[in-house]
Amino acid sequence: MKFEDLLLETGGFGRFQILILAVLCLLRINLPMHFLLHNFLAATPSHHCAIPHQEAFVNLTMEEVLLISIPRKPDGTFSSCEMFSQPQFHLLLNSSLQPENKSIIQHCQHGWVYDHSQFTSTISTQWDLVCEQRGLNQATATFFFIGVTMGAMVFGYLSDRFGRKTMLQLSLVCSVVFGMLSAASVSYTMLAITRTLTGVALSGLSLIVLPLGMEWVDVQHRTFTGILTSIFWSVGNMLLALAAYLVREWHWLLVAVTAPCVLSIVCLWWVPESARWLIAKGKVKHAHRHLLRCARTNGRKDFA
Repeated sequence: MKFEDLLLETGGFGRFQILILAVLCLLRINLPMHFLLHNFLAATPSHHCAIPHQEAFVNLTMEEVLLISIPRKPDGTFSSCEMFSQPQFHLLLNSSLQPENKSIIQHCQHGWVYDHSQFTSTISTQWDLVCEQRGLNQATATFFFIGVTMGAMVFGYLSDRFGRKTMLQLSLVCSVVFGMLSAASVSYTMLAITRTLTGVALSGLSLIVLPLGMEWVDVQHRTFTGILTSIFWSVGNMLLALAAYLVREWHWLLVAVTAPCVLSIVCLWWVPESARWLIAKGKVKHAHRHLLRCARTNGRKDFA
């Protein structure tokens, strides 16, 4: 008898399958919350060079202080990465003048001042990943997806070797550990390493959720299963946007998007191992026990 026939004997697509898919869809929500997190985690707000000895300009407005301290770009806005080596007081008389001596323009020497109206802090403002260092800001996303690629090679093999549920549990636990370590990062290097490892861990979640769901539903409902899990990817996108709106500090934002993994670990306890995988590995008794549970949940008391 084929496994599909066994599923039909247990009730086909019933309450058992619906409960499994509900839990797996909850797990699916975790993915976009980390995969798209970089857009908020590494956001770069408006900024300009920090101006030393501002107490000497107490009679000037902030706009005037910027005018004599920061060169303008061709579009009229103040430069984000350059400053004057000495205050250019003559610009107060005619702000349209441009310094003839370009040697007085230099890179920021005293750090940066950031606009915190949208974000309390991001990794850009935490470690000044702007101007010459802006490449490191974008590299955090690269490190994360390198981890995802590495995880795909690891978890694909391990889930076939040790089982879907076991590797899902490992993936979720590691995601929580590395996600929280990312939130506690005290240096850019620590963040880069922990985000890479988070990518490795979440790759298991990405690879295993859909196959586990597919292996518990009949052929007629596999397309529905794929569409349903895709819908919950969109739900995860919306929840990420909500979290980023409510939490403007990058450490706590990482905590907020990692916390659902803890709930997922608890919910995953109810989901059984794939009976199809158990049969393929010769663990027929274990598979039979899960199929009996499936049949009873679906109201098929006659299944033996």
